[in-house]
Amino acid sequence: MLVLNNIKITISIFVIACMLFIQPAFAKKKKKDKAKKDYSFTSKNSDSVWRKVVPFDLSNTTFTALKSNNIDGILWFAKQQLGTPYKYASADPKNGGLDCSGFLFYVYTHFKIKVPRTSKDYMNFGKSISTNKIQKGDVLIFTGSDASQKIAGHVGMVIETNDGEISFIHGASGKGKGVTISKLSESYYTTRFLKAVRIVN
Repeated sequence: MLVLNNIKITISIFVIACMLFIQPAFAKKKKKDKAKKDYSFTSKNSDSVWRKVVPFDLSNTTFTALKSNNIDGILWFAKQQLGTPYKYASADPKNGGLDCSGFLFYVYTHFKIKVPRTSKDYMNFGKSISTNKIQKGDVLIFTGSDASQKIAGHVGMVIETNDGEISFIHGASGKGKGVTISKLSESYYTTRFLKAVRIVN
């Protein structure tokens, strides 16, 4: 009888020990899994395709002390938005996308630089620049999809000028585009180009 009682006590101690070990380990794993964050998102609308946006963390970059006139810093941040879907009337990628002026608004205001929220307002904003003096960070203004209507309807930011070849980043509404990089020399943009303005000196 004494042996049987000893066996029961031993089994009870073993079960309690297992419970004490397993429960904290499970809770720790659950807490760790909960801490994981998924920074990627996808969005779909009539003007875009499913895309996964590249995550970014400003604390892990060399641009920890950016100034408003740091063009390279502004361009770096702008390029982090590549692949963000186009979404009309949105100026925050957390809303599922950005439109063209919303993209510029999001980038420039990140550096506390005040810019217009609509494309047409860029026509009377900043300093007008001749095409041969365009530089990185300048804003290119285009008509809408109808080039015959000389009214601002699209904007982009210059990211490179190489022997007269101007590349710009913008939120394109064309199917499957979103934030992308194009060249001013492309006929589609050449025929729609209205002017360039300088926002940051």
